[in-house]
This record gives sequence, C-alpha cells and structure tokens, in this order.
Amino acid sequence: MTDVLPPSYWASYGFALAGRLRSLRAMRGLTQRRLAELSGVSRSLISNLERNHYNSSRSADPTLSTIYRIAHALHVPPAVLLPGGERIVAKRCRDVPTALPSLDVTWPAAPEDTARFCERYLLSGPVQADPVVELTLGNM
Repeated sequence: MTDVLPPSYWASYGFALAGRLRSLRAMRGLTQRRLAELSGVSRSLISNLERNHYNSSRSADPTLSTIYRIAHALHVPPAVLLPGGERIVAKRCRDVPTALPSLDVTWPAAPEDTARFCERYLLSGPVQADPVVELTLGNM
C-alpha cells in the first residue's frame, strides 16, 4: 500500500508529539523508565517517541494503544498528547513542540492536573491508587 501523503507530513506531527510527551513527563517528575513501567511500554519506545525517531528512515508513529497507555500513565486526556487534534490535518503541524497545548478539552481543570506525582508513585512499582488523589492527600 502506498502512502497517500509524504513522510514529511508526519515528521512535523511526530516532532510536536515528542515535545508534548517530554514536557508532560518532566512536569510529572517521571523518568523514561518509570513512565515505561507505568504505561506498559518499553523504555526505548518512550525514548524513540521523545526523539521522534524509530529508525534511520522513519519518524515516530505510535499506535493508538500506545497513546492511550501513555496518557493513562501520565493521567491526562489522550488529546493532550496529540498535536493538531482539534484541526484538519495539514501539510505541517502548527504546534509549538515544546509547549503544552491549548485545546478544547477540559484539561487541566484543577491545579493537581499539572502537579508532580507523589514520591511513592514515582518510585514504587505499579500501584492501583490514583496518583493525583495521592498527591492531593499527601499535601494536606
């Protein structure tokens, strides 16, 4: 199957995704390894996405399940990770790759939405508790 649009279309979207992912991970205080553990994907996949690089000839192109797994681990709506999600696909993504997006989604809705995760969530193995609830309770 031939790609209808050239790879250059997707590289700019991957670059914007990389910036969003890196910013969100840093904002939450997570290492790549810890984000990989929490999301159930490999650390090398997180690294590849943050560099917008899969191999020498392709930019990052994550699956839908990967986006949702990472969004779940970061405790954000999936749309926050997706650049240009609110507009028709253009030749180039117009996102500023190092800034968090301004979307028509209700996020962040409260200060804890952009807060660093609690230390237990950052350091321990996968937990069942909500990292934001723990963060809120831990700061009381």
